[in-house]
Amino acid sequence: MEEQLEERIVDLEIQVTHQSGTIDELSEMVAKQWDMIDRLGRQVGILKEALAELEDGMEAPSANKKPPHY
Repeated sequence: MEEQLEERIVDLEIQVTHQSGTIDELSEMVAKQWDMIDRLGRQVGILKEALAELEDGMEAPSANKKPPHY
């Protein structure tokens, strides 16, 4: 009986060790993904600003404006 109990405890310790390693790997992966999301968010913000500046610099076509060949 005591031998079975010791074997079960060893098996549980092995499982905990493997799960701990897996949790560490997943935590590291999530941290990297958040960094990437932050970078991409900043890039999208920069691109939105650049697009807004381009749109502001363009003349909107006017329905009342005569074409250049007149």
